[in-house]
Amino acid sequence: MTVLRPEFPDHGSPFSRQRERDRKTAAIRSAASKRFIAQGFQGTRLEDIASDLGLTKTSIAYYFASKDELAESVFLTAAEFLEDAVKAAGTADADAGERVLAVFEAYSDQLIDALDGRRDQPAQLQELGTLPEEARSRIVSRLSAAVGSVDAMVLAWMNLAPHGLGRSEPVTFCLIALLDWLKTSAGTMSRAEFSQASSVLLDVLRSGLTCSCETLAPIRPQFSPGNDLPQIFDRKARNKMKREAFLKAGIRFFNAYGFDGVSLADVAKSLGVTRGAFYYHIPDKESFLDQCMEHSLEVVEATLDSAADAHSGLGFIHRVLFDLIYTQASGVTPLIRLGLMTALPIARQNRLQARLRNISRRLGDAHAAAIADGAARELDTGTVEAILTNILFLNDGFTLSAANSLKDWRISEEPQSATNDYLHVLLYGLTAEPR
Repeated sequence: MTVLRPEFPDHGSPFSRQRERDRKTAAIRSAASKRFIAQGFQGTRLEDIASDLGLTKTSIAYYFASKDELAESVFLTAAEFLEDAVKAAGTADADAGERVLAVFEAYSDQLIDALDGRRDQPAQLQELGTLPEEARSRIVSRLSAAVGSVDAMVLAWMNLAPHGLGRSEPVTFCLIALLDWLKTSAGTMSRAEFSQASSVLLDVLRSGLTCSCETLAPIRPQFSPGNDLPQIFDRKARNKMKREAFLKAGIRFFNAYGFDGVSLADVAKSLGVTRGAFYYHIPDKESFLDQCMEHSLEVVEATLDSAADAHSGLGFIHRVLFDLIYTQASGVTPLIRLGLMTALPIARQNRLQARLRNISRRLGDAHAAAIADGAARELDTGTVEAILTNILFLNDGFTLSAANSLKDWRISEEPQSATNDYLHVLLYGLTAEPR
């Protein structure tokens, strides 16, 4: 007869020092992650994290020697989350499309485990450029490997049943952005709400937004005719061009380094202007961030208005998605990370959030109209509008800053076909017949 004996030390015991240490380090990582999301890496002090936990800075130093070491541990939770989901999907006995879906199923299950306290919440990856080179390289290396595994699954899916797509990278980029939306949603929804939202997303990924009978023609970019040459003699036009140049540079800097990590002098230098000339237009960093936020929302609102002139329902959604993804993918107009809004005073946040809710509502109304006219499948409109709003902002997830192996899709592939490829799975799903 086999006698089962406990292993020693028993790390599951409430008296286990290892278990106690794991719980404490997890609590510190969780508190640090919340601070990094709200204030950015540069704007967070160990004293702030310690205060949130009722500890002293010295107490945290017992577990993490420095803020850099803590940040690396925090950000690696995101890499581990993706690695675990990819590993689980890799064991699935299914075709290539179903394996991609299995990544989302495993990721959702892991997030529910995190909500139930059975594992760490994954961090929001942002501002990795502010970390020390060695730590950043380790995080990026692990993320790139995991993202590369997802890309291999996508490529296998494309090869199994050719879908007329150009490259796998834009499709993978969209999928990783949707995984990031799941992660963000888990931090803002109840367990029941999150379960429902993840189910809707899986349905979209399986069969797409469109009805099986609806095939949308690939879209081409549209440009407004203009007369640029005389603008060099028009002071108002030149001032407008300067302002847009300031805002585009600001958006790129804020996206990369966060609010506290941005120096207005560095932004001015990147534009080749003096500090005095820059400060003539931009009084302070907070106002600059507010203007960058306003500019990004103005771009989205103008795109919605333009699409509404000629489209409705699913055609409206397709046109808006294409135009906004294209302008970012081609480098014409970057959009800011929405998470940066938390660096602004509450009154300004509320004003911007109201505009963002209106943008989401317009997308939701278009989806409801598409269901009514038979072009779109019946899916929960509230969840769909949240997905569509998220997908509009390419810089809002960790992919641009961390998974650098996918950056090239925007420049090495013609942006028009890359944008259509990016939207393909969202529109048609992974298991539908090639269209």
